[in-house]
This record gives sequence, C-alpha cells and structure tokens, in this order.
Amino acid sequence: MLRSRFKRIFAGVSVTLTTGIAGTSLYFLHKNNYDIKHFGAVRFARAGLTASEIIVDYKWNLLGLTSGSEEYATAMKGAHQRGADRILDLCKANGGVFIKVGQHVAALQYLLPDEYTSTLSVLHSKAPESDLDEVKAVVRDSLGKDLDEIFSSFDPQPVGVASLAQVHPAVLRSTGEKVAVKIQHPRVKARSIVDIATMEFFVRIAAAVFPDFKLMWLVDEVKRNLPIELDFIHEASNADRVRRMFDHLPYLKVPAIHSEYCSDRVLTMEFLEGAQVNDLEYYHKNKIDPVDVCRKLGRLYSEMIFINGYVHCDPHPGNVLVRKDPKTSNTEIVLLDHGLYSTLPDDFRIDYCNLWNALLKPDKAEIKRRMKNSKPSILFQRICTKMNVGELYDLFACIVTSRSWQSVTEGVHRVKQTKQEVTHIQEFAASLIPQISQVLDRMPRHMLLILKTNDLLRAIERSLGASTRKESFLEMARCCAWARYRFKEHLNKSYTAHWLHTFRLYWTLLKIKLATWYYTIQAILIPEVPSKERILS
Repeated sequence: MLRSRFKRIFAGVSVTLTTGIAGTSLYFLHKNNYDIKHFGAVRFARAGLTASEIIVDYKWNLLGLTSGSEEYATAMKGAHQRGADRILDLCKANGGVFIKVGQHVAALQYLLPDEYTSTLSVLHSKAPESDLDEVKAVVRDSLGKDLDEIFSSFDPQPVGVASLAQVHPAVLRSTGEKVAVKIQHPRVKARSIVDIATMEFFVRIAAAVFPDFKLMWLVDEVKRNLPIELDFIHEASNADRVRRMFDHLPYLKVPAIHSEYCSDRVLTMEFLEGAQVNDLEYYHKNKIDPVDVCRKLGRLYSEMIFINGYVHCDPHPGNVLVRKDPKTSNTEIVLLDHGLYSTLPDDFRIDYCNLWNALLKPDKAEIKRRMKNSKPSILFQRICTKMNVGELYDLFACIVTSRSWQSVTEGVHRVKQTKQEVTHIQEFAASLIPQISQVLDRMPRHMLLILKTNDLLRAIERSLGASTRKESFLEMARCCAWARYRFKEHLNKSYTAHWLHTFRLYWTLLKIKLATWYYTIQAILIPEVPSKERILS
C-alpha cells in the first residue's frame, strides 16, 4: 500500500515537472519566435563545443613539440587560424554580445595573433539584421506608439547594422525632418547576462588549461561596458556632451538628438550624410585630402585623451564619416555611435601624457639606466611602475606605440614604419602571447580602451596611406604640452614660477609649430600621399 501511494506521488510530481518544463519551454520558444537557436542553453552548448574544440586543437597539435622551434611556430600558427575561424562562426551564430567581443578582439592588432584580428575584423561590417516586425515591436514597446504614428516614412532597409543595434533612415511626422533611428536588436539585452556569464565560465576554463593565457581582462571590460552601451539614453547624453565640448572644432559634426523620440532602446537623431572614413573612391570623387582627414582625427582624439579626458572608444570606419561641407567645401568629420566613452581620471591622464613625452624623446641608454635606477622619482620608471608593468617596460612601450623596440628607442615620430617592421611586430607578438597577455591583464583598465581606440585610429591611417606621416605625433605633442601645463599651473606659488612655466609651454608649442611647417614643406617637395591609382590598388 505504501509502495502504491509512493508511485502515485511520484507520478504526480513527474506530471507536474513535465508540464512545467514543457510550459516553460513553450514560453521561451514563443519569446524567441519559436527559434530554438536563441535558447540560452543552446547558445551555452555552442560556446562550450567551440571552446572544447579550440583547447583540444592546441593541446593535440602542440603535443611533443619544442617551444621556440620552427615546427612549433608552424603548428601554433595553424591552431591560431583554426581557432579564429571557430570563434568567427560562434560569433555569427550567437550574435549580440559575442559579435561585440569579436569586434573588440579584432581591434587589438599587434596585441593578439594576426590570425585572430584579421579573421574577426569582418564582424565590424557583417552583423545579423533584425526584421521589420521586430523593429516595430521595439519602437512600440519603448516609445508607446506605433512606427507610423511617429514617422511619415521609414525605410525598412537599415543603412547600418551593428552587433547591438541597426540604423534606419526615416522622416519625422511632426516636423518633416529626415532622421536616423537607431533601434536595439530585440533580444540582445535579455541575452547579455547569460552570454557574459557563458564567456566568463569558458575563459576561466581556458585559463586553467593554459595558465599563461590571461583573458579575464577582456571579460571584465565587457561586463563593465556592455550595460552602458545598451542604454541609449546614456548614449544621447554622451553625444550632447561631446558636441558642446568640441564646438571649437568647426569640422566636427555630431548628430543632434531628438530626445522626445528616445528611450533606452531607441535613439532618434539628425541624419548626417557622409561616406565611411576609409572609402577611398569617395575621397577621389570629392577631392578630399586623406592627410587632412588624419590630421583632424589626430587633433580630435589627442584633445579627447590628453586635455579633456573624455574619449570616444569605438572609432571604427562605420562610426567615422567624412563629407564636404556644401557651403564652404571644407572637409568635415561626422562622429557616430556615442555609446562607449572612457572618462580618464586626472592622475591617469597626466601619467599617460608623461609616458608619451618620454616616448617622443627617447634615449636607449637613458631608458635602460632609468629602469635600473631604484629611485621612484625617475619619470619612465615611475610611470611603468604606477601602471603595474615595471619590469615589462619595453614590451609595454611597444604595445602602446604599435612599433618595434628599435623604433621606440630611435623615436617613433622620426622612424617611418615599413612593411618589414609590421611583419616583425606580428611575428614578435605571436611569439610573446603569454607576456602580452600578462601586460594586458596588469595594466590599468583605462589603458585597455585607449589601446583599442589607438589601434582603430592607426588602422584608419593605414587604409588612407598616411600611416608614415608625422601630423598625428605633432598633434599629440601639442596636446600633451597643454595638458601638462594645465595640470602643473595650480602648483605654481609665485608669479615668477607661473611666468617660467608659461614660457616653457609656448617655447614647446613654437617648436611643434616649426616642426609642422618643416614637415608640410617636406611633403610638398617630396609628396608622400599616394595617387588615386596607388590608393585604390
């Protein structure tokens, strides 16, 4: 009798659990448009399978090989490429956060193996698109009105699709103004918590299997920044702030925000025409000087980093447009996607200024002597120690400048970067992945976004054939001088000290101006800007 009663209880519990699981499954299937691939468990399993395949590939193909041998390097290179291909497939399949992380990895050129950065770079332009019904649902849920109530016309074809959102041209019904409407992908916010937890889980497993590969810095960055990027109200505030901050730069255009049609998932802004900053055909047709564009970008970002401490951290080509002002024919830069900014503390900003000041005035013997000196007052040593990379100072300098150690010691602004140096850096990076990983794990978190930003800007310069120009370094030196002056000005106790400090500033600025004139005349006499045929080849 007891056994019979237990069977009935067990049967009842089983039916209840089965019904609950079935009901829950049906609910989540409905929430995911009956597409099983969007299930968190499926996405977790997909990530787990990819991580397992990559770990086994590395372990199996490197088994028994001597580290540092040519055979080991060849096997490692092959494992890198297969790992990159698998991660690319995973990012495309899981979308959202995974694509965002893939883009972040792709931006870290010279810091991670070329196989990974090159393979994942396609994620900057190829992201899954939400259909029109999903777009309408997001607008209705976020703004409380149907799409047709707000816009008299709405282009169903987006002009840009990114990992977190897509942008549609539209016309406001209330004013007739053409606008750009940025709409968050419907499931990306709900998935983000599970996706980040999934990444953290497998990164910890990878760290246990490969102790030298420290990737928690990447997970920490995503955990810190993704919630901010998913809040479009925050992005609108950033856009308004940076527009006011740089109103003295007439060439910079930031779209005006229509706050009444904004929410945390919908952003309505002024529609600004333009071509991607690396569209070389557009440069030729509109007679735009790529060196002028690089100079203007250099000034903008140098002021952001060194003077204002407020940095737009995602300047990939899709977020930076160029165009001709129809009234003046001057070249303008349109800055888009203001979701990710880094606010740099004053102490970090002045340390970064001093770091670049030391890098722009190098002396190999002096650098080595300073690093051996135990006095904390030595500038180069103090900066590297404060940034927690003291004994890895040479590798740190190469990472910050994306140049070889020889170029660093001779002066990165004096030595042109050649194809041979680029190849050397890539081979160097591939052989020092554990050490680079250690530097990235130890350096200040602010530095990670600065490195990503600098790498994206250098990629733009390379695509425009202007990577050997001196203008960016001169703008950086000018902004460094102003930043150091402002930081030290309040320390002056007397009029004499103030006068001397001001004199040193203007003497430095004069030397920078003379150098600018010199390099401008040199460029006229010995042109470095490629012709159209060379640019487009």
